[in-house]
Amino acid sequence: MTQEEFEVIIGKSEEGLPAPAGVTVVYFTATWCGACRSIKTDALEAAMPSVTWLKCDVDQNNYTPGFCGVRAIPTFVVVKDGKILGTLQANQNEKVLAWVTEITG
Repeated sequence: MTQEEFEVIIGKSEEGLPAPAGVTVVYFTATWCGACRSIKTDALEAAMPSVTWLKCDVDQNNYTPGFCGVRAIPTFVVVKDGKILGTLQANQNEKVLAWVTEITG
């Protein structure tokens, strides 16, 4: 994911594109991160198919993590209808799913 793609999700794109409706979770990760490898993204997507799950590799895009205040990985950012609702640092699928359910109400 690029910063430009993230700006579309939060409704701040230069092209003036509207933010997508619904819930998007951005997962900040890196290929070298052992804790990140414990996250099973297929299981997350299967458990919550109405949520859009996107990955941001911090080595390929180091601007967006800074923009979001990410200090460690894995970190998840929930965006709903263009608004950032919160962030979570976690490496357990169950914790991530419970948090996304709670924060998106």
